[in-house]
Amino acid sequence: MINIYLRKFILITALSIIMPGISYGYSFSKAVSRIDSTKTKSTKITDTRSNKPTYLKNGVKVSFTPFKPEKNKLMVTSGVAGTPRANTLGDKAQNDRILTNVKVYPNPITEYLNMSYTVSKDVNVTIRIMDILGNQITTLFSERQDAGAHTSSFSISSKITSGFYFIRVSAGNEIITKRISVL
Repeated sequence: MINIYLRKFILITALSIIMPGISYGYSFSKAVSRIDSTKTKSTKITDTRSNKPTYLKNGVKVSFTPFKPEKNKLMVTSGVAGTPRANTLGDKAQNDRILTNVKVYPNPITEYLNMSYTVSKDVNVTIRIMDILGNQITTLFSERQDAGAHTSSFSISSKITSGFYFIRVSAGNEIITKRISVL
């Protein structure tokens, strides 16, 4: 595969040295001198080939809107240097979450899976093991739980074989997924 690209590169380089007067491709007729991210830009592209199709005599008009990032969806660094923290929901939405602090340990898992999580109100909590394709392997836990911190331990040695899986914890309409490795 690399050999094919190398041959094409050498061929194009040789042709550009041998035939410098021939132009292949398109050129821009107008150059944009200033970037304005609030307006839609329009640039006319013209075909410089001598045997161009008749329907391209007037060129092709292209309109595009420049990318303008939103301020509240940028990555914000936390108090620890170099640790990124996504601030996509805002501070108020972070406090309105039902399910927080989901931890799975030890990882990789041999016999027992330990989990800890916090729910902010009385809610139905379901803990499932999913395979890589998203198929449900087993349900470890499905009960209504009171608000507060919870810790659970599950024996998984007889339920699943070794490999990579996902733990899906759902509380109300919130779902948090963690990746695990089973030895």
